[in-house]
Amino acid sequence: MTNLSGKQQQKSISGLFHSSVYTHVAEYIILFSLGILAILLHARLRTPLNIPGHHGLEFMALLMAGRVASKIKWASSISSLGIGFVLLFPFFGFKDPFMGFNYMLPGLFIDVFYNLTRNLKWQILILSLIAGLAYFTIPLSRLFIHALTGYPYASFLKFGYLIPVVNYFFFGLAGGFTGAGITLTIKNKIRKNR
Repeated sequence: MTNLSGKQQQKSISGLFHSSVYTHVAEYIILFSLGILAILLHARLRTPLNIPGHHGLEFMALLMAGRVASKIKWASSISSLGIGFVLLFPFFGFKDPFMGFNYMLPGLFIDVFYNLTRNLKWQILILSLIAGLAYFTIPLSRLFIHALTGYPYASFLKFGYLIPVVNYFFFGLAGGFTGAGITLTIKNKIRKNR
């Protein structure tokens, strides 16, 4: 395509559209993959810490990194779909029939509260708090399921109700701080180098 001066135009509108579509598709795939990675690490990192909620470090770091890096409004929910996808397959060693529901909740929670608070100051602290509360939804949903169905969660049988709930919050907070902190630092460096 040529312009009025007869010179060849470098990029056409359709070329820009296609590159934009490819960028969005790639972003969706990355977010979905982060959810897959988060739950696979949970399945395969069998660290013998014997502390409920300790997987919140890597789980929430990945979800929060994806959320902060992405411009998609429901980025963490896309990661939750990746989590749910993996949990459809029974060969990862998860025995909890409600695990898909429990572990998809944090991503939904992150998106709702991220979209409400993203323009507030003290961003890293707010993001960490959101991550802690998001990971905290797992033991809360388990408490609800346990009360409704009587399903025996090992962490409640072993540690009672308070310790798992508190631990999930603090490990989620630490994971969110790590993921958001690293991502915000990288984004700021990129911005300064432009």
